[in-house]
Amino acid sequence: MELTRRSLLALTGAMAVSGSTAKAEAQAQGSIATRAALFRGVGQPLSVETIQLDPPGPTEVQVRMEAVGLCHTDLHVLRGERQVGMQPMVLGHEGSGVVEVVGPQVRGIVPGDHVALTWLPACGVCRWCRGGLHHRCAESGRILRGPQFDGTYRRRDSSGRDVGSMCLVGAFAERTVVDQTSVVVVDRSLPFEVVALAACSVPGGVGAVTNAARVQKGDSVVVIGVGGDGMNVVQGARLAGAKVIIAVDLQAWKLDAARTFGATHGIQAGPGVDLPARVRELTEGIGADHAFACIDPAATLLDASRSTAIGGTVVMTGLTPESVATTPISPSELLRGHKTLIGSLYGSASQRTGVPEMLRLYQRGSLKLRELVSRTYRLDEVNQGYADLTAGKNLRGVVRLS
Repeated sequence: MELTRRSLLALTGAMAVSGSTAKAEAQAQGSIATRAALFRGVGQPLSVETIQLDPPGPTEVQVRMEAVGLCHTDLHVLRGERQVGMQPMVLGHEGSGVVEVVGPQVRGIVPGDHVALTWLPACGVCRWCRGGLHHRCAESGRILRGPQFDGTYRRRDSSGRDVGSMCLVGAFAERTVVDQTSVVVVDRSLPFEVVALAACSVPGGVGAVTNAARVQKGDSVVVIGVGGDGMNVVQGARLAGAKVIIAVDLQAWKLDAARTFGATHGIQAGPGVDLPARVRELTEGIGADHAFACIDPAATLLDASRSTAIGGTVVMTGLTPESVATTPISPSELLRGHKTLIGSLYGSASQRTGVPEMLRLYQRGSLKLRELVSRTYRLDEVNQGYADLTAGKNLRGVVRLS
């Protein structure tokens, strides 16, 4: 049935009233105090504060957070390179924890479950989710706005002001409340750091190889930027049977680390380095079959493309600032080179299946995940964690909440 404008406005108003009622009821049931890292303004450090967290709504769960990865996406927000819908907001989206409370309409999740929190929801009812493509969920456009999945709020600061949650997760907190659409139950024997990384960077990197580029046995691969994302591209290429895996980074120690994850060669980037020429030297003069731009695509995408052979595939896994509106690769270059340019989000596969698959590979010894964690931090050290990320000191830093 087609909605008229009047009926649509009436429905929207009813939803707002319903949301306000739900919020009042939740607060009446009693909120709890929890510490969280709040984003309060561009260029400002995260502010670790005590906030009030209301009980979960009907389809939500309360999670005691255990581990949260320090990802570049939140750093883009801190720098003002990616805009969020409100301030204050609890950042953090690559997390794991233990379920404490579930709403009455939650299915398949019970208190005591160990869970990964996914930074994209899987609503289950949109066209993409019905087809199993949860990473394309139609609700993904709301992840930077701040409110819960139902449009209301569960967090308030000391002044009573509503506080948003990054990616519908708000993981940099001792406790969080998320909708069941953002939860994947995992094996309770798994380390929390491993589960946290499997919620974002691991499927993002491995899946870019297996699902987006579809790397085959014997192929050659170049990976630009071997941090938390790119190192998983290296692992994915090794699992796929790539013969030549070239790691590229500014940091020499990361190139050494990349060899332990499966890289066959390393190129230290920097001024005066002709990356496409160096790659051709390592690939019989023709270039790599696949190139992955895992960091600063605005600066690396052109070199990635020119490092590939005729018919090569170029995969972008890293985010760019919102100010970057064009690609540096010309259409004619793509056309003449018979090349394919792909953007890969969440490893181009459902997070519902991708996260468990990464954990199974870890349990079989096929993926190194604990080795990705260079250092752990307390919540009070979250800003130091991002300073270390900026300085290139970590493959992955992880905030431990317990």
